[in-house]
Amino acid sequence: MPISLRSARRYLVQRMRHIIQNLGRLKVVLLITALSVSFSVFITFLAFSLRQTGAVYNIAFFLATFIPLTIAPIVSWPLISLLMKVDSLEKEMRLLASLDPLTELLNRRAFFRDAELYIHRAKQEGRMLSVIALDLDKFKAINDCYGHSAGDAVLRHFSTTIRANCRTSDLMGRLGGEEFALLLPNTSASAAYALAERLHQALRLTAIQYGHSTMRYTVSIGVISVVPQKTDNIEALLNKADRSLYLAKETGRNCTVVFDS
Repeated sequence: MPISLRSARRYLVQRMRHIIQNLGRLKVVLLITALSVSFSVFITFLAFSLRQTGAVYNIAFFLATFIPLTIAPIVSWPLISLLMKVDSLEKEMRLLASLDPLTELLNRRAFFRDAELYIHRAKQEGRMLSVIALDLDKFKAINDCYGHSAGDAVLRHFSTTIRANCRTSDLMGRLGGEEFALLLPNTSASAAYALAERLHQALRLTAIQYGHSTMRYTVSIGVISVVPQKTDNIEALLNKADRSLYLAKETGRNCTVVFDS
């Protein structure tokens, strides 16, 4: 099958699913029933109008209307219900495949994928965006001292802190281990730095209770803010944010460094 034909069929299936989801099960069943009755009446008219009149004609039209009006809802209701459940499960599976299971932030692959879309939009609109690289300080020491389950608790706590301080439009991801990244659309360097400082402050004011122990931790942050140019992509911008992050590590950790081009 040609690729174009496969793409066309896939597009039509997606459009049908979108229409069904928007209309809802009841409206779709009513629409199917109305179409079934219309086609049945039309076919009956063609078959009988030229040959039959009177009682036979009336009976034929009654049956042509009554049968699909009765059968179509009974058959289509469970089928549409099943289709909507399958579509909902597929969406849920795609969402789960994009999330890091521990922190419920975007995983590395999904973050990079969505970040490219944000950057493309910023290029088209000529708007500034900010990319932030974050790395928990001395995370290995937490695992060594308290155990990996304590480390997991720290990662979950940090992801909650990120969500509490970011906008819903911001892109938030865990790139792996104790490394995180943010992409902030329509955000200047000063606004991105202010967000980083809020994160530092939030960590200073909170502690994690783990068993009989109280854990505190800090984060080092690198920030870059640009109006992306034609050659910019998320990998290049994140590399520059990482350079600032490494400088934050070298200058004592628990601080934010803004990339200086």
